[in-house]
Amino acid sequence: MPANGSTSPPSPYSSNAHFGAWMTALDQVTDLNRAHFTSSVAAGRAELTGRLPWACALLMLAVGLTGLGLRPRLAEFR
Repeated sequence: MPANGSTSPPSPYSSNAHFGAWMTALDQVTDLNRAHFTSSVAAGRAELTGRLPWACALLMLAVGLTGLGLRPRLAEFR
């Protein structure tokens, strides 16, 4: 209820009406961006699902080969 006691809706030119329109537009943009973000995350996860096991295997291979390569060098210090 407005301060002057009237029960009429705010004027379409009032700051309340402008704020309401701005919030509606902001909600629409937020929903659009949320939908795009959600679909992008799903696409990214689908892309990486097949590559993750290979990446882990290659990492373990690199660690193993590094260990084998360093072993003779470390033996020189014994």
